Amino acid sequence: MTNRLTFGQNTNQIQCQAYVRSDVTSGVMHLGVGAFHRAHQAVYFDRLLALPEGKKWGITGVNLRPQDSAQFARFIEQDGEYILKTMAADGATVYQHIRSLVKQIDGAKTPDQVDQQMADSATQLVTSTVTEGGYYLDETRQLMLDHPAIKGDLAGQRHTLYAFLYAGLKLRSQTSQAKITLLCCDNLRHNGDVLKAGLMQFLNAKGDQELAQWVNENVAFPCSMVDRITPKPSPEHVQDVQQRFATDDELTVMGEDFIQWVVEDNFAGAKPPLEQVGVQFVDQVDPYEEAKIRILNAGHTNVVYQAALKGMTYFDEAMRDEALRQYFRDFVHQDAIPAIGNSIVNLEAYADIIERRFSNANIGDTVERICTDGYAKFPIFVYPSLTGCYQLGQTPSKTIEGIAAWFVYFQKARTGSISTHYHEPNLESLQPYSDDEEGIQAFANDRFLWGDIPRQHPQFIAQLSQAIRSMQQKYSM
Repeated sequence: MTNRLTFGQNTNQIQCQAYVRSDVTSGVMHLGVGAFHRAHQAVYFDRLLALPEGKKWGITGVNLRPQDSAQFARFIEQDGEYILKTMAADGATVYQHIRSLVKQIDGAKTPDQVDQQMADSATQLVTSTVTEGGYYLDETRQLMLDHPAIKGDLAGQRHTLYAFLYAGLKLRSQTSQAKITLLCCDNLRHNGDVLKAGLMQFLNAKGDQELAQWVNENVAFPCSMVDRITPKPSPEHVQDVQQRFATDDELTVMGEDFIQWVVEDNFAGAKPPLEQVGVQFVDQVDPYEEAKIRILNAGHTNVVYQAALKGMTYFDEAMRDEALRQYFRDFVHQDAIPAIGNSIVNLEAYADIIERRFSNANIGDTVERICTDGYAKFPIFVYPSLTGCYQLGQTPSKTIEGIAAWFVYFQKARTGSISTHYHEPNLESLQPYSDDEEGIQAFANDRFLWGDIPRQHPQFIAQLSQAIRSMQQKYSM
């Protein structure tokens, strides 16, 4: 099988792993083939396929959403191949021809093919990136049974991850019966536990106790931590690749030069030997996960709305703004690191690495992209520092400042008085929070966002109210 992508010039500038695709079989399914997967997990498997023991670990990429079918059609046309462009802070650029997605299925159009692939005993691993909001769990990790998407899936439709896993695992339990590992790769604390909790509740809601028992006995749900800043795909990089290499690649994806994947060593069946290509298998992911979520993700989240209020376009601009750079440092050292406590990770050194990564002007990661989906992000990324500081008897002032910036930002976005557009799937949940004292009080008491903090630490309400008023005054124009 020859490669689908061909290059008419400068081929010496393209890195390509030394394997023949026709020698590869698919042992992995990935649900939700977005830019992050193609810049992260697919890269590790691309490296693995070049090793003699890696040939059975090709990926079947699966699209789940009808709204993504048009772009996925191009992905199928390119036979899952594309160029990954990585850029370091000093401008050093690397181009890699990624070929690990050896099979493609549009599950929105042919869901039966997804079921058959998942049931095949050759498929040993199912990975997923469906974003934080794609698990439909509330703050107590309860499945949102009243959500229209979940209700539809329980009635036999295909909207969410759970419907595809249900149908595929059901068929597997009835045919090959082979053990399998479901590896969540989304930015969620204890993400393997989250995926298992959601799926088991879905199976119970379906009334399928037989399948629930089979899953308990034959399926593993390891936790993982994934990290690589991957901006939304840009025509700029597509054009660069097309012109530089005289190719028709329409799916170029770009990311920073840093990459990390830490996986709990908990597999039900065969385990891909990813440790040979840079993946860390560990007994517990928690320390790495906490460092990343509370410093990188929370740092992104707390800084970005202030960057939007200042009219910035790219996130690296925030790190060149003296006030925002100092805010990031203060948040990390005053709130995040104390709340984490003792860790096997060198948190101070890790924070320095994150600051350098955030400052990489070559990434071009937009403020608008990072602003997306704030309602799902704050309970996951920011809440731990908030509650952790209060438990230590400290006031999480910098964390509260980041929350206040979000409140002021979404109020301005609501009225159209800010240039940075807000993409918020849970916009309806923010509707009751008017830009007045009553709305602020209601916002400060939102149980999904802040859990029991308003009751256990009632000073939070007054502190957040004051921070919002200060932020409103600061950005009153």
